[in-house]
Formats: sequence, C-alpha cells, structure tokens
Amino acid sequence: MAKLDLRKTAEDLKANWKKPREGEYLSIREFVQFALGGMGIYTASDALGAVNFAGTNIVVGMIFNVGIRDAYVIGLIGTILGFITMPLKAMITDNLGLLPKKFMRTIHLASAALAALCALLWVLPSSGLDYVVRDLLKHVAIRVICTILEIYLSIYVLKFFGKKYGKFKPHMVLFGVPSVALATAFTFMPYTEMRYSSKLIVVHLVTNLLELFKGPYNANVEKMQGLLSPNPQERMRIFSIAPIMGLARSIYSMMLPVLATLTGGQLNIRTYRWIVPGFGIYGMLQGLFIIKTQERVFQPRDFKPKVDLVKAAREVFTNKYLWIRNLSRLFDDYSGAYIQGVLNWIFMYGLRMEWMMGLMLNLSYITSFPGNLMAPWYTKRFSKRKSMLLTRGIVLVCQLGFFPIIFMQNDMAKIILYMAVSLIVSFFNSSFSVIEKAMLPDIWDYQQWRTGERLEASTDLFNFFSKPITMMLGFISPYFFRVIGLVRDWDILYDAAIRNQVLTVVIIIAFIANVLMTIPFAFYDLTPAKHRQIIEDLQERAAQADVEAEEGEVQA
Repeated sequence: MAKLDLRKTAEDLKANWKKPREGEYLSIREFVQFALGGMGIYTASDALGAVNFAGTNIVVGMIFNVGIRDAYVIGLIGTILGFITMPLKAMITDNLGLLPKKFMRTIHLASAALAALCALLWVLPSSGLDYVVRDLLKHVAIRVICTILEIYLSIYVLKFFGKKYGKFKPHMVLFGVPSVALATAFTFMPYTEMRYSSKLIVVHLVTNLLELFKGPYNANVEKMQGLLSPNPQERMRIFSIAPIMGLARSIYSMMLPVLATLTGGQLNIRTYRWIVPGFGIYGMLQGLFIIKTQERVFQPRDFKPKVDLVKAAREVFTNKYLWIRNLSRLFDDYSGAYIQGVLNWIFMYGLRMEWMMGLMLNLSYITSFPGNLMAPWYTKRFSKRKSMLLTRGIVLVCQLGFFPIIFMQNDMAKIILYMAVSLIVSFFNSSFSVIEKAMLPDIWDYQQWRTGERLEASTDLFNFFSKPITMMLGFISPYFFRVIGLVRDWDILYDAAIRNQVLTVVIIIAFIANVLMTIPFAFYDLTPAKHRQIIEDLQERAAQADVEAEEGEVQA
C-alpha cells in the first residue's frame, strides 16, 4: 500500500507539475516557485528587521540606546501622517497608480508646498518642545518628506508595472536591493561618536527611508498568497501549506544567536554588520522566484480600475465581515508578540544563554506546521466560524498555563513550563492563523461582488477606526514598564525581581488581548456555500463583459 501511495504521489506530481488539477488554478511548479520566493523574501525581511525604529529593537534600542518613549512618541508622528494619507494610498493602489491628470496636479502642488514647509520646520528652533522630544520639528519634517516619497514611489511603481504584474508582485521584485543596501549602511553608522539628539535624527531618517521599501517588500507576500487562486478549497490548502515559507525564519532565528557568539553576541553591532547583508542578499536573490507567479482575479480583460474614494469608503465601512476581522485585530499585537519576550528575556538576562535562545524559540513553534496542515480539515468539517472559535477557545485555556511563570523563582523551571505550554498553543494557534488569513481573500471576493471593484487596499481604510484605538492601546505596556523602571536601560532586567515584574505585565496583557480578539468571530457567517455563489457570479460577469466587448469591436 505504501508503494502504491508513493507511486500515485509521484504520478500526481508529474501530471500537475505544469498543469493545475481539474477545477483548480495553481500548478505545483508555480506553488513551489511562490514558496521559494516567499521564503527568500521572509529571510531577507527578518535580517532587515534587525533595523527597526523602536526602543525595544535590539539595534536601535539596546545598542544605539534610543529611548523607548522617544521612539514611541516619534513613531506617533508617522502613525498620524499614515492615518491622514491612508485614503490617498488606498486610491493609488486600487487604481494601479493610474490617477486622473487633474488629481496628479493637485498631488504635485501639495507635495511642493509641504516640502517648503519641511524646509522651514528644519531651521525653526524647537527647544520649547524638548519636553516632548528633542528637535521635534525636525522629526516632523523627516516624516512628512518620507510620506511624500512613499506616495510617489507607490504611484510610479504601480503605474508602470501594476497592469501587467498586479498590485503586489512589483514591490517584491523591485524593493529588495534598496532595502538591503539601506539596512546594511545603517549598521555602520558611527553612533558612538554622536550626541543623542543627532543620533536620534539620523536613526529616524534612515529607518524611515528603509521602511519605504522594506514595508511593501515584506507585507505583500501574504497579500498575494490570497490571490493565487479563486478556488476556496484550493486557497485554504495554499494557506495551510504556504507557512513552510516560515521555515526560513526559523532557520534564521536559530542561526542568529549561534553566529552571534562569533561576533561578540546579539548586543554587539558587529553581529548585524555581518548578519544584515549576508542573510539580506541571500534572501533577496532567492525571492526572485516570485517573478514566475501571478495574481488571479475575475475581471474583464480590458478592465480599467476607477475606484472612487468616497464610494469605496462607504462600501468598506458597510462590510460587516471587515468589521469582524478588524475588531479582532485591534488586539493582535498584544495577543502573542510580547509572550515571545518572556523566553528571550529569561535567556538573555536570567540564564545568560542567548546562544540557545533562537533554538528554544523555534522548538516552541515546532508543532505549528502540523497545526497549519490541520486548518483545511477544520474548515472542511466545520465552517470557518466554528473552526476559529474552536481553535481560539483551546488557545485561551492553554494560555492559562503561562501564569505560574509569574510565581516561579527558578529561571530554568520557567523555560520548561513555557516550552510545554507553547507546544500546545502553537499547534492550535497556527490552525487559527491559517483560517483567519484565508478569510481575508474571501472578504475581498465578497467586496468585489458587491461593488464591481477590487478593493484590497481600500479595505485598509478601516484603520481610520482602528489606528486611534491601537495608538491608545500602545501606551499600555510602556506605561507599566516605566512604572517598573524600564525606560532606556535594559540592563535592569538582570535584576530578577524587576524582570519578574515585566514578565507579569506581559503575560496578563497577552491573555486579556486573546480573549478580546476571539469574541468578534462569533458573528462571522460567510459560509462556503455563499462564497461559491459569489465566485460563480464573478466568473459570469467577467465572461459577459468580455463577450460584450468583442461584439462592440466587431460592430465598430
């Protein structure tokens, strides 16, 4: 039987290597190319992630000693500007950069006026605002100029490449080189010779320029993944298998602490002068496999997007499925990211065995891959709604197991408990994550069915609602850290009592966030039957539009 199964598997691979299965859209070869390309991009992005404007970032915060509060307050400037320009960016993306000439003239004039204002802000004294952040007006000028550059970059990349290659692939092909170059240059910055205010300005400027390229480069892999196939079951299978791309991240996070022992440790800048260009260039080159893949949506051949911003906003804000997803995502940052800090901080400041940190972190996720593979089984047996509630409920029960860490005195005992709980949490959390990610392309299809336009970028207009809330939520952990005494000097975590207080805050916040992000999915009711009908309708509309266009050409 085993030999027969192996033979059938080999025959299936051969038959469908270049040609998709009947009723499906993606050949095995194209999926392999996408997986290899995505793996490369994730490898490069993780290496580039060593440079990120945040006080908690190892390079910026712990090595360059940029304060947590300063980084967060300056980051708010970018958040506010991003909030203001979000509708424009959505309009640019959903129109593939093809904006009316009159509208482009308005952009040119506004950009020139803002550039002049930035020049004025740069020379004006801001000492009266030093209680907020030193040289605040210069930081405002930096962020405004970078926002202008971001808008023009998006317009011209999509204008020249979007129609042929889609909304997401061009950024992944073009933005790797500038991302690696900027991140590498940053690690060689002579930060020890700079006054704090000058260092803060340079760090803010370079990291913002880097983010112009690094952000779209990394984020678009998952977005494109949802458009490889319009078949809902095939799409779910893609989302369940595609996390193998995360293998690159696992390898990187395991190798980093080990390689760091050769260059002085993870708190030594020499480590990142080797790691960033090394892994960055390798990942960037492997990422070029993405060139051979394509986005698939049901639209007429000669379709030209004409997304009206006001109408798009109205349609997005009346989509209940987007409300459900975005209400849940309000708490996503706190639901799991900080829990990883429990492991990292114990190893770095408690056990002082940072070389083992990456290995143990990846071992804690070893059950995530089988959890990913289970996702299609859940959705085939249950609806997406029931599957999400089931997996989230199990995760919540398991997360109660983190609480004893608060009362333990022995750091090694904490690690053992953390690992035991994480193995179970990772299994069910990964199943939920795959289902939740596959839900978004379904919502995009529903949105197109309602409006006639693909509104992938316009769905981000929900950030008008969520950003102010996440900004306020973002003050929670820094507030408690500050009360504990953690502001800029991370060395205080060598004190076991203070470290335990920080871990307590992290564990409690993560559990509450997980409860709050689970509740909205009780109201999700886009069933497989509804989605199948949506896809059939979109196919019929596209076919009818093509027939009418051909008849019009014949008559002309």
